[in-house]
Amino acid sequence: MHENKFQFFLRAGCGLAVLAALSACGGSSGNGAASTAGPAPVGEAPRYLLGGTVSGLVPGAQVVLSNGTDKLTITANGAFSFASKLAAGASYEGKIESTSAGLGCSIAHGAATVGNADVSALAVRCLPTVLAGVQETIQNVSGMVQDAAGNYYIADTVRQVIHKVTPAGVLSVYAGISGKPGADDGAAGAATFYMRSGISILGIDRAANLYVADNCNALLRKITPSGVVSTVAGQRRAACESSAPAAVIADGQGAQAQLGWTTGMAVDGNGDILLADASNQVIRRVTPAGLVSSEKLVDGKGFRVSASQLAVDASGKIYFSEGAGFRVFRWQQGVAIQVAGGNRPVSADGKGSAAGFRNIRGMAADRDGNLLLADVASLRRVTPDGDVTTLVGGAVTDAAGVSADWTSLNSLLLEATGSLIVHDLGKHRLNRFDTSKVLSVLPFMPGNMGVTEGVGAAARVGYVRSSGMCSDPAGNVYLLDMTNKVLRRVTPDGTLSVYAGIAGVAGSNDGPRASATMRGPVAIACGQDGAVYFADQAAATGSALNLRKISKDGQVSTQEALPTSTVKPLAYRLAIDKDGYMAWLGWGNDGIFRRPPGGTFSAFVSFEALMRSLGSTDDSWQYIDPASLVFDGKGNLYFDDSEHQVVFKADRAGKAGIFAGTLNQGSGGDGAPGVGGLPFSGAPSLAVDASDNLYLSGQGWIRKLDTAGVISTPALAWGHPDISILAFGNGTLYGFTTQAVMQTPLP
Repeated sequence: MHENKFQFFLRAGCGLAVLAALSACGGSSGNGAASTAGPAPVGEAPRYLLGGTVSGLVPGAQVVLSNGTDKLTITANGAFSFASKLAAGASYEGKIESTSAGLGCSIAHGAATVGNADVSALAVRCLPTVLAGVQETIQNVSGMVQDAAGNYYIADTVRQVIHKVTPAGVLSVYAGISGKPGADDGAAGAATFYMRSGISILGIDRAANLYVADNCNALLRKITPSGVVSTVAGQRRAACESSAPAAVIADGQGAQAQLGWTTGMAVDGNGDILLADASNQVIRRVTPAGLVSSEKLVDGKGFRVSASQLAVDASGKIYFSEGAGFRVFRWQQGVAIQVAGGNRPVSADGKGSAAGFRNIRGMAADRDGNLLLADVASLRRVTPDGDVTTLVGGAVTDAAGVSADWTSLNSLLLEATGSLIVHDLGKHRLNRFDTSKVLSVLPFMPGNMGVTEGVGAAARVGYVRSSGMCSDPAGNVYLLDMTNKVLRRVTPDGTLSVYAGIAGVAGSNDGPRASATMRGPVAIACGQDGAVYFADQAAATGSALNLRKISKDGQVSTQEALPTSTVKPLAYRLAIDKDGYMAWLGWGNDGIFRRPPGGTFSAFVSFEALMRSLGSTDDSWQYIDPASLVFDGKGNLYFDDSEHQVVFKADRAGKAGIFAGTLNQGSGGDGAPGVGGLPFSGAPSLAVDASDNLYLSGQGWIRKLDTAGVISTPALAWGHPDISILAFGNGTLYGFTTQAVMQTPLP
């Protein structure tokens, strides 16, 4: 019986053991021959689920995830797992493949190695990309033309693209890559431009070729009807870099020519492109084949005049407004003949020099030979013999009795029908003034400027300067409304409301935030304890400023006087770190002041001393004007410098040096200090995240500077919006773009 039990357990053990000898399992044949059966199969290694959680999805939204093998569509918040299991020791990388429109998601803990258990660490966080306001598709209008089919083409020097609007109102990007400056020719969708805000930098010929005055590249570019971009004339140079040498102009063929700064453009009946160069007081003529010539502008007395805007009438006569925009001339047989306007910026109807213009910013010639002008707040008409009348604007209403209510007109387009399209920069609006003299608003750019309290898309956030936005640790975004003398807040659910001050009421009253008043706020900073600090004008006159504080419980108090000088800086900057150190930029262009906790302000970083330490012998330090000051978690201070195209870092002891970028070389490439480049092609602003990484706007796409100063261009969840101000709070990067506050979760 014991022998039978032993044999039973032996046989059972053989069924489980993989490498046991066959003889131990009783596997011999009756005649002693070895068995030919193979070894038992190896057991499969354990496999585990890969998953995590999703938060922030709203009803109807979805996010698509992948792990290199599977894709998973998620439509609700909570836990998720991919279908396939992974073996222990396998590497994985969770990625976000796509999201619903208007939704941005990030993934944390997305890459690692599988251990000996299911993985549930992937954390997907989603947010609406627009927190409050309306993100406009067209950010800027710096020239408009219309082709024979009725399509509009609009130069947008913020997004660095040419928009196309069909007669049905369908809006799309026709040429360029949004937010990416460059000078690449080729297919329109892959080409790049580097235009600078201005007016009349688009032209169109009878063959529907578009011409672009690409000022920051000092080039004239052409876009054919088939969507091919080429360079017609000019030698590429960094015309918009602050360190760029003065422009040298030269005539010649194509790339042999050198172009200056173009302020106006027109195309004549021969297809020649005329470029106004106000600073050099010439008109450049470029043939369709790219041959460039120049004509110096002189009046009847032999004095040089400068051309700003250009127009060519049906008979070929060339008209231009002079540089200051007060007068109109006709270029006639090599002499500038004054047609209308005087030497003062006034809006007055009349004839010849008895009439007046405030600042002509757009010009076109109608089929009857009259000039049509956009003049700050009104549309004007000038006959060939100099009679000036106001068509609409100012005190002159349209045929329906409606006031135009314009504030700052710039680009002007004359349609084939005779109607006028005009852009109001102040209202961010396009109006049509039709042949029946009635005004209307174009639906693809209705104008959303101004401030309206509300939630999400119902809110209007107005205009915010770079020193007027910050975020607290809870993710509230604060916007300084300098015009209305209030501080507004956008909460994480997108609600915009007045946080402190009384709109339109100036004063210096302390107390509860709802009844406190502001006299002239110029800069804000958010503390880690939820307090908000702001610099405010101390008196109705003078340059004195006070530091004021809004505590977390909503009490406003005046802290102390801020260091100021008689040399008013271009802007004021304020920052505070987690330990209470405060930085202040408001003393001319000398440098940065700092206040330790419980102390007083004293000189901290001298711009002159900083540049001298880097070997600079010129006076370029006087042009350092940081757009933002930010502290990291260790108390180091960072500030941008578009003049020298770098970001500086100053430690607690005040020792400052280059942190990121290459001195005076804004190549735009990624890389370590001295290798990577920061071109500063737009409005710069810095923000620092919880891991002390910096994010910098004003570089086309947002750039990331890690703790070693290495520059990269990250793919953020919000894509590539055109951001002019950045802030960080509650794991979220916030950005201000035209009329909207954007947000993107950081992993």
